[in-house]
Amino acid sequence: MSAADSNQSQDILQSLKRCTAQIHERVEQRLQIFSPEFDLPAYIHLLTRFYGFWAPVEKELTRVTELNDPSLALETRLKSHLLEADLRVFGIDPADVPVCSSLPDVRTFHKSLGCLYVFEGSTLGAQFIARHISARFDIHEGSGASFFNAYGAAVAERWSDFRTFVRSRAGSEKVDEMQTGARETFEALDVWLSLP
Repeated sequence: MSAADSNQSQDILQSLKRCTAQIHERVEQRLQIFSPEFDLPAYIHLLTRFYGFWAPVEKELTRVTELNDPSLALETRLKSHLLEADLRVFGIDPADVPVCSSLPDVRTFHKSLGCLYVFEGSTLGAQFIARHISARFDIHEGSGASFFNAYGAAVAERWSDFRTFVRSRAGSEKVDEMQTGARETFEALDVWLSLP
């Protein structure tokens, strides 16, 4: 990859961050995880909402042929099974959890990359959430907080690997499509989380 191509790829990642900054902030504010009012029932409710979104979106992502690339290792990035495990800790059957039907469109490779940018990026913030949940409720990986501990100590490495994959596969001519995928993912999640 030439220096110019590398700069373009860096610009793609920066453009995704810029174009989703506002909706990203809105979603974070909606979560209220660090609010004094955020109690254990609120946490369990959040897990059900996340599962209701992650599970159907991940199912759609697995249908995108181009994501079945060994260098991406998509199967190791899927996290709905971790939410299932967390829900079961609290006595909730994942089969009883309502799932979102207004999903982002991830049918093209570049839209799916935009969606994965949101999902993979969430693991960075999840580190802070995991520490907070652990301190507040004494919940850890394997005892109700597996989703927020998805990559353990390998978060930075997994994020770096994802960025490398994007840089090597995403042409700058498709940046608009990736931006659309990322924005639609955040917007669909925001609407889903706003429901009771």
